Amino acid sequence: MRCRPTPNAWFDGSYWRDGDYWYDERAATKAVRFFAEHLVFSEGEWAGKPFVLEPWEEHDIIRPLFGWKRADGTRRYRRAFVWVARKNGKTELAAGVAILVLLGDAEPAGQVFSIASEGDQARIVFQKATNMVVRSPTLAPKLECLNKAIYSSDLNASFRPLSGKPKGKHGLNMSGLVGDEIHEWPDGDLYTFVHDSAASRRQPLEFLISTAGRKGTHGEEVYKECQAIKAGDIDDPETLVVIYAPDEDDDWTLESTWLKANPNFGKSVKADAFLAAFKEARQLPRKENDFKRYRLNMWTDQAVRWLPINSVDDEGRRYGWDHCNGPIAWNLPEFTERLKGKTCYGGLDLSSTTDLSALVWWFPIQDGLDIPIALPRFWKPADLVRDHVKRDRVPYDKLIKAGALFETPGNVVDYGFIEKQVMNDAEQFRVAHYGNDKREPHEGGLAIDRFNATGTAVRLMGEGIPVVLYGQGFVSLSAPSKELERLVMCNGFHHGGHPLLRRHAQVVAVVQDDAENIKPTKAKSNGRIDGIAALVNALGIAEKGDSAPKLDIAAMVA
Repeated sequence: MRCRPTPNAWFDGSYWRDGDYWYDERAATKAVRFFAEHLVFSEGEWAGKPFVLEPWEEHDIIRPLFGWKRADGTRRYRRAFVWVARKNGKTELAAGVAILVLLGDAEPAGQVFSIASEGDQARIVFQKATNMVVRSPTLAPKLECLNKAIYSSDLNASFRPLSGKPKGKHGLNMSGLVGDEIHEWPDGDLYTFVHDSAASRRQPLEFLISTAGRKGTHGEEVYKECQAIKAGDIDDPETLVVIYAPDEDDDWTLESTWLKANPNFGKSVKADAFLAAFKEARQLPRKENDFKRYRLNMWTDQAVRWLPINSVDDEGRRYGWDHCNGPIAWNLPEFTERLKGKTCYGGLDLSSTTDLSALVWWFPIQDGLDIPIALPRFWKPADLVRDHVKRDRVPYDKLIKAGALFETPGNVVDYGFIEKQVMNDAEQFRVAHYGNDKREPHEGGLAIDRFNATGTAVRLMGEGIPVVLYGQGFVSLSAPSKELERLVMCNGFHHGGHPLLRRHAQVVAVVQDDAENIKPTKAKSNGRIDGIAALVNALGIAEKGDSAPKLDIAAMVA
């Protein structure tokens, strides 16, 4: 006798029952056999081979989904949520379910849809289903695969991809639905629209699949709902929830944790590729959250810890911020002396009125420098130092005594004080200017955040400092952020061990968009990060060189 298909089920001598529902072993077996007898894998090393379900797919998903019935013989479950890490074959499984619903239900004029946040994503399940059909000797004669639909002429039924917003999609009458990558959905508008269109269908089925994503999103709301259904906190006997994920307190570095999220580990989840991704996540903090979300099905914060401070790789090589100190300390005269007359690029991060301001000069490799150098300077209003020591839990008073932080008079930022330091530095160092002499190295200047910087920019330009108002979005900051990350990883520059810049490197976090662009974030970092923000701006303007736009003073003061 088979194991009970649900925890609360009981056997009455003929059928397994769970309240008003009963388990149809014949229907469950028929659904399982449909995969092996009519479907084939669509790609990779298994392409063209029969789609034999893995035990977890068969017993946790397909048998309960198609075996449990209502009193009238229709399916109990109208929705199924499957949360599992990437590479476990969930998209292939969803494509098979879509075809099974299209043909197995024999619904006249059935309408099965694949939905996602974007058209390309919605087409992934559809394309896998198409590949299955054309490779199947039993299904290819029955189904016509078109560019935008898989069509059954016998049933006048179809499977089509949808994406975007509900607008323009009136007249739908859904009998089956596959929803892919819920964690990327900006909202539930399209899903709700398609879901509501199934009111007249006898037993519509929704098969919704995803990995984990970022906290605070629509996807997390759906996931929490699923957890509540699975725990019994929400009474929803029509929804099947299957989650493969670690517990919150599990150690993400242990193999036992990996197996909880990857039921196909060692099969479609290749051990070598998985371990390579794990190694990268261990070495580079920014990759840790990607690994947790996509490989371990764990929800993570929007921002992630970024720069390694003192790490060791598998070969015993030490790397990180502390290994970029260099042979000369920041507070020794030699540190600044060797930079005199050298070409540099600057990043200036000005506080609004009362907080920390930072300037970092970046000296690339050039004659007399065989490794890049970062020279930081910081300022804070003198009257606020004592309060901010308590607020930030940073010993600003001791940093001032050590010469790592300068005071500006009063209780607000004295921009004139900072501007004077910039001009004094420009007398010692060669701040790169714009020009037409192509024999010169990169031409850049001083990059300033547009926010609260117009007056300072105008005054510095008036003194001959080449200022660029530098954007703070992903487009502007991703490349220099990744360059700083690379330099820290390979111990590729020196900063002299400046204590306040180190503090900022310790606490800085980054956010990442869907295109894997990154940028530092002040809002999500655990403390001030002004020094790192200024350094990234300096790197950005150094990379732009002659392509950076000149500042038009006349336009700014007009």
